Amino acid sequence: MSSAIPLVTHSTLAAARWLQAGNLLAYPTESVWGIGCDAFDEHAVQQVLAIKQRPIDKGMIVVTDSAERIAPLLNILDSSQRQTVLDSWQPRADSLAKQAQTWLLPLPTAPKALAVAIPTWITGAHSSVAVRVIAHPQIQELCAALVSDSNPYGFMISTSCNPAGKPPALTLEQAQAYFYADNNPAIDKEMANLVGYLKGQTLGYQLPSQIRDALSGQIVR
Repeated sequence: MSSAIPLVTHSTLAAARWLQAGNLLAYPTESVWGIGCDAFDEHAVQQVLAIKQRPIDKGMIVVTDSAERIAPLLNILDSSQRQTVLDSWQPRADSLAKQAQTWLLPLPTAPKALAVAIPTWITGAHSSVAVRVIAHPQIQELCAALVSDSNPYGFMISTSCNPAGKPPALTLEQAQAYFYADNNPAIDKEMANLVGYLKGQTLGYQLPSQIRDALSGQIVR
């Protein structure tokens, strides 16, 4: 974990190096700002849970840059279910209808069905993993830069950038007001120094993100 001054950058490669060093990152998504880390870094995920005051049993949403990286998870679905998921990640022209779609994908039961197993600090108490192919080009590039032998899916944790009980940040300035130590004396400085910031804008989606079950199609949130 780094104890240096928190990163603030436009560079996705610098942000990827920051994450790979075990730090956290605040970043723009489709509608609001998110905060996360390399999803396969258990200690970093624990730091996200701590800063969000979130129980581990709830599980975490992960984002990636392409459906091809998660083909082993999508192949568990039947063809209709899989197409519904893939269609939901296609760009839409109507800005008013744009809505980020996260899917609960069942985990395979066969041994070694995945090149790298999805750990329980991502799934929580569930037998599924919450995944979204993110539409934000900057974050797609970041996820691609996170791909490694330990994280072949390019997964980054994605939870809203806010302390418990506060509304999600919509801008860099709001994110820093929550987690930048110089702006918020209430936050632990050592924890605050773990949070870097990737400069950028959200995609302006007005509809809140949605979570759906890939097997049933039901809306979970």
